[in-house]
Amino acid sequence: MSRVAARADESTGSGKAAVAAIFVLATALALLMIVRARPGPEPFDPRSSAGNGASALVQLLERSGATVDIARNVPVPGPDVRLLVLADRLDDAQRTATLDYVRGGGVAIVADPASDLHAGPDVDGGSTAVFAGALPAERAPVAFESNVPVGTCTIAALADLRGLHVPDGVLFPVGPGEPRCFGVDGRSFVIVRPLGAGLVVGLGDNEPLVNRYLRRADNAGLAAALLAPAPGTTVTVLLGTGSAASVADVGEGDDTLVDLVPAWVWMGLVLGALAFMAFAVSRSVRVGKVLDEPLATPIAGSELVAATGNLMQRAGHAGRAGALLQAQLHRDLCAEYHVDLAAPLPELDAAIATRTSIAPGVVASVLAAPVIGDAQLLALSARLDHLRKDVLT
Repeated sequence: MSRVAARADESTGSGKAAVAAIFVLATALALLMIVRARPGPEPFDPRSSAGNGASALVQLLERSGATVDIARNVPVPGPDVRLLVLADRLDDAQRTATLDYVRGGGVAIVADPASDLHAGPDVDGGSTAVFAGALPAERAPVAFESNVPVGTCTIAALADLRGLHVPDGVLFPVGPGEPRCFGVDGRSFVIVRPLGAGLVVGLGDNEPLVNRYLRRADNAGLAAALLAPAPGTTVTVLLGTGSAASVADVGEGDDTLVDLVPAWVWMGLVLGALAFMAFAVSRSVRVGKVLDEPLATPIAGSELVAATGNLMQRAGHAGRAGALLQAQLHRDLCAEYHVDLAAPLPELDAAIATRTSIAPGVVASVLAAPVIGDAQLLALSARLDHLRKDVLT
């Protein structure tokens, strides 16, 4: 392949590689735009260690001797079973199952102040909003951290607590004979509603149970008293159907492994395969037929020397032309008979006379003959030509 064809092949291959690289980059950018990043954990998620998560609550209950289950199914009522709804993201079926659980004798703690399960009214229905200011990074005395005092407490399990830190909640109105705790002026942060054979305990804010506020005031004591009153209690944290999947959800349902793989994963695999195919095709396509450029017909060494000698003869350099012709034949004879170029002429003459029918002294006389004019140059050229034919042909 000639240099021109090689350069063309090289430039074509580089162009193909550049096109393939651009295609792969465009595919990757399209994939990044189509595939959304997985959202972070939801607030009040019992599996989350973020500030608004509730993993600390789970650890607190387990250290208090309780068994904590995170599920989307309502448990069977029992004397040592508690149901916790941190955030009311339940669907209609879960809501109905929760009320049936309470009617069957279960206890449900509903921490979401906006939930309808505890039947507590909002601010427009008579509740009073309560807010808390900023807190120092380190723990402070309960009296300093509390913004909701215990007040009149008729709930025996909470009677020993001192106060709560409620970042942004409400105090529900309660009647004269209704159980109450943590509140003032006929309003309470904790309300208890009987339903069938069971109880619904409502809280005016679910933030006291998240990681960042659980350690403040007596918030942890409130959680332990309501959810783990005795060792051996089973607490089921009920997740709504819209919450992210948990480990407990894996293996349930009729979906196969293929069905569980998100659509964006399949999309990414397809785009990656297309990008790889495009890159492979671009690198495997032939660049075309190999082009051979015709080379100039080589000139024999003797003919080149003769032509050079003719030029020198025309220029009037007969002696130099003769010496050039003699030197060329001398090199050819040394190469043919394996004699060193620096060896004396008698040595070359002897080697040729030994292996050919040429008489000794002939080669040396021809190669050492002086040339003075054009006539001698013509005579020398003839003798050199005869000697070449006799010795080299």
